[in-house]
Amino acid sequence: MLLLTFIVLASFVAAALVVYLRWHFNYWRKRGVCGPQPDLLVGTFPRTSAGQCNLLEELHEIYLRYRVSQKFVGIFTARAPKLFICDPQLALQILTQHFKSFRDNESSQWTNASVEQLRLCSPFVSTGEEWKARRSELVPALTINKIRSFYSAMRDCAEKASEFLTAVDEQPQDAKELANRFTAQFMSNFIWGIEGNAFNVPQKASAPSLSPVHCMARDIILQSLQCIRYYGRTAAWPWLRKLRPVRFFPVAADRFFQQLLADALNVRAKQQTGEGGGGRGDVIDHLQQLREKKSLNAIQIAGHTTTVLIDGYETGAMLIAHCLLLLARNPRVQRKLREELLTADVANSFDALNELPYLEQCLQETLRLFPPLPTLFKLCTESVTLKNFDESTLTLHPGDSVYISTYSFHRDAEYFENPEDFWPERFAEEMGGVRKYREMGVFMPFGDGPRMCPGMKLGLSEAKVAVSELISKFEVSASDETRTDNKIANDSFLLTIDGKIELVFHRRP
Repeated sequence: MLLLTFIVLASFVAAALVVYLRWHFNYWRKRGVCGPQPDLLVGTFPRTSAGQCNLLEELHEIYLRYRVSQKFVGIFTARAPKLFICDPQLALQILTQHFKSFRDNESSQWTNASVEQLRLCSPFVSTGEEWKARRSELVPALTINKIRSFYSAMRDCAEKASEFLTAVDEQPQDAKELANRFTAQFMSNFIWGIEGNAFNVPQKASAPSLSPVHCMARDIILQSLQCIRYYGRTAAWPWLRKLRPVRFFPVAADRFFQQLLADALNVRAKQQTGEGGGGRGDVIDHLQQLREKKSLNAIQIAGHTTTVLIDGYETGAMLIAHCLLLLARNPRVQRKLREELLTADVANSFDALNELPYLEQCLQETLRLFPPLPTLFKLCTESVTLKNFDESTLTLHPGDSVYISTYSFHRDAEYFENPEDFWPERFAEEMGGVRKYREMGVFMPFGDGPRMCPGMKLGLSEAKVAVSELISKFEVSASDETRTDNKIANDSFLLTIDGKIELVFHRRP
């Protein structure tokens, strides 16, 4: 009798569990939206859930299947319904014209105030009026004029990278780590006004050491990756996230950057009381002025410094590393770019650097293949009605999630001929340039609309300086350890190829 009771109870629990997991599976069908059939636990992403591919790859397969017939389709992450946008013009409308109805990012739901401090200050995860306030505080520190004033410092960092490569004597280098050294070096100066010490030359066979800022920024990226994995594993059981919230920023990183801020402010205070004190125009100076105007506390100021750091450290480095990789694979493009660089006077002129058309095209083509924001996860904040190709409509309500794959738009052969090829000339002004593709809604590497990445200009400027310095002084080739295709890493949330980007830098005479 006891055994029978146990069997009945177990059967009831199993049936209830299946009902729970399938509960939303008719969500889109009942609303007249088609899409692939979801499965238990894995939703419409079975290979991603098994760790066999990146989410972007399965999204792209869905995109290619439905893009001609549907502007949007219903998909599921585990049991959670999401609306996947397949039409670039509709995606552009969501980010711009319908911004009021999609002003929050889904990732804002992933940050728990009970365990996070600094990350909550980021405009990327802030919501509503809080987002507007945080962004308005940060954007003035990242204007093109602010970046221009640090051009000599940026070039100095690039020269240190060249000296580092010369010292290691053509040993194969991990381009991503090299790029992160450059961005860590510059961001230390740009934010806190300190020496980065990112290019310490190794002694004999020992590995090059990393600076404290570099180490902490790297740890934030690694911790964030672990958090993304955690949210993937708990997609079917979202209540677990409340029982066990996780941090995107390690505790040690929070403490480090709060202390770094305190030290920097103490130095500034002493300078202001002595002779010759004056602002450097860096991020700390800007935030000091804001503290008095807007009564910002130390946590908010430190949070802003980490937001700028991650934008400049990781986004800039990924663009640099991938551009160097693509140039190494394509000697014709590398030679053409070098010819442009060697005939221009960019050593002392930020404006001259920004007027180089082929350098711009190379970076935009890199962003097309490896966009920093390959998927945009938007949250509906006000009800809005969307229209499909067949004139049928769908009304979304607050809380509905919308996915936009810039990765898919960028790799659609209808818009970009031979999309896997690295062909910078496709962005030439005589062919319409970047504007043509942006107006079509098929090119948005940093997003679009009011929530476009605020660090876009900073990352592009870093990349222009680093790439121009290295291509002018070195011939770059890929080692045998570097893959020859653009297969992306299964677990990357900031898009990168699978495996190391190992390059060899041959010093030019």
